[in-house]
Amino acid sequence: MSLLDELVESNFVKVSRSLDVDRFRSIEGLGDARSIPIDAKAFNASFASLKLKSCSVHLQRTFPRILQMRYSTTGAIVGLTMDDAASLIIDGVEARSPTLLLVKGTAKCEIVEQQANLVALVNFASIDDRGWPGDADSAQLIVTSPDRCQALRATVADVLTLASHSPDTFAQPNVIEHVEESILQAFDLAMAAASPTPEAKRLSLSHYLALVRKLDEFVAANAGKTLYSADVARQLGASVRTLHNAVVAIRGMSMHRYMRLRRLWNVRQQLVRADAPQSIKAVALVNGFWHMGEFSSLYRELFGETPQQTLSAARNNPDRQS
Repeated sequence: MSLLDELVESNFVKVSRSLDVDRFRSIEGLGDARSIPIDAKAFNASFASLKLKSCSVHLQRTFPRILQMRYSTTGAIVGLTMDDAASLIIDGVEARSPTLLLVKGTAKCEIVEQQANLVALVNFASIDDRGWPGDADSAQLIVTSPDRCQALRATVADVLTLASHSPDTFAQPNVIEHVEESILQAFDLAMAAASPTPEAKRLSLSHYLALVRKLDEFVAANAGKTLYSADVARQLGASVRTLHNAVVAIRGMSMHRYMRLRRLWNVRQQLVRADAPQSIKAVALVNGFWHMGEFSSLYRELFGETPQQTLSAARNNPDRQS
C-alpha cells in the first residue's frame, strides 16, 4: 500500500480518488494542464493536497500519459518522484531519482510518463533570499544527492501523514509554522546539493521542443482534417525526418504513434460528449481511421473498452460528459 492509499480526508488534507480518465483533472492550483493518455486501461489516478500558510503540498498517482503543463506560481514549484522506480521525460530529458523539477514563476513543460508514477509537488508562495538556482519564469531539472532526495520524500510523507491522521496535533498553535520551516529546510539542503542537468543537452533539445509545440498548434488548428506527414513538415519548415526526431525526443514515441494517439483521444472525447447523432464509424472516419477493424483494436488496446462501450456509458451517465 502506497502513502496515497493510506491518507484519509481531514480538516487539512483533501483526497480525491475513483476518478476516471474522461473526468480527470490535474492537481489544483499549479497551472493549466492537458493530458493525453498513452494507456488508459486500469486507470487509477488519484491525488491528495494539503494547503498550509505559505506553501501547499500535493501528492499524485499519475497514469501513462503525455502532459502539456503550464505551471504558474508566485514563488517556486518543486516536483519529485516518491520512489526510485518512477520515470518521466521532461522537455526531452529523462528525469529519474534523485532529479528534481524546479519551476519559478510561469513556465511550460512537456512531460511524458510511460508508466504510472507517484509524484509530489510543493508550491511555495515565496522563496525570496533562499538562494535556489534558476531564473524567473523558467523550469529546469536539477540533480540533488540521493540522501537529500530521500530526506525530501520522508518530509513530504511525514507532513501529509500528520495532517491526515492527527489533525488535532496539526491544529495546535504554531505547528503549521514549524512544519513549513521543516519543509523549507529540507528543500534548502536539497538545493544546496543540486547541480543543473547538462546545459549542452538542454540547448540541443530547445529546437525540438519549439518544433513539437508548433506541431501541436498546427494539429489543433486543423482539427478534423486529414494531415499527411510531408505536408505538416512543409508547413512547419522542417523535414519529415527532423519532425520525427523532434517528436521522439520530446514525446518519447514515433511521430506516427503520437499522431495516432491524438486521433484516438479525439475520437474518445467526441464519443464521451455524445452530443451528436453521428455513428462511431463517422467519428472514426473524420479522425482519419478508415480501417474499422484496426480502429476498434487500437481503441480497445488504449482504453480497455470498445468504442460502443464508451458511447453507451456516456449516454447512460451524463456526469461522464462533463
